[in-house]
Amino acid sequence: MKEKITIRQAHPDDAEAILEIYRPFILYTPVSFEMEVPSVEAYKDRIIRYQGKLPWLVCEIDHILAGYAYANDHRQRKAYDCSKELSVYVHENYRHRGVASGLYTALIGILKHLGVTNVLAGIALPNPESVGFHERFGFKLVGIYHKIGYKLGKYHDAGWWELQIGDGQAPLVDIIPVSELCDTKVWDEAMRHGLSLIN
Repeated sequence: MKEKITIRQAHPDDAEAILEIYRPFILYTPVSFEMEVPSVEAYKDRIIRYQGKLPWLVCEIDHILAGYAYANDHRQRKAYDCSKELSVYVHENYRHRGVASGLYTALIGILKHLGVTNVLAGIALPNPESVGFHERFGFKLVGIYHKIGYKLGKYHDAGWWELQIGDGQAPLVDIIPVSELCDTKVWDEAMRHGLSLIN
């Protein structure tokens, strides 16, 4: 029987399943510089806060949460509104099936329509898998912070990659809240495009 695969906007009730994916990255790797696993309630609040403005997507395979991706503000000052940071995490049981690619494709497709012009990815180094993934998407390395984070008993470098997705010559516009795009043809098309990459 064919698996049912969906990409949709996250719900606060997804927090526990999302933390199931995220927890090992916090506890056992420098992939995330977060040091302590948030509570489920704190993570629900995080989802709600981020989604007030930007997309937070989850991929489900046969109703099991296989991965998630979201966009967040790069910095707080208004001039940075056109640029967003992206993150994607995939459950270990669903890696190498295109889940990350599908989520990023859908996420970037939505961000273009919201008015975002530049997306960024911060990667703790070394991480050849993540670097390769982002560079296949067209991200370019713009710089490395050396020994910028201390975790798991040592200092780690962090590289920054960028991808321009909009018109870098146009004047800054207010970013459209993601709620205005949900359940539209544009949204459905971005989800379909992402789903086409997942097997």
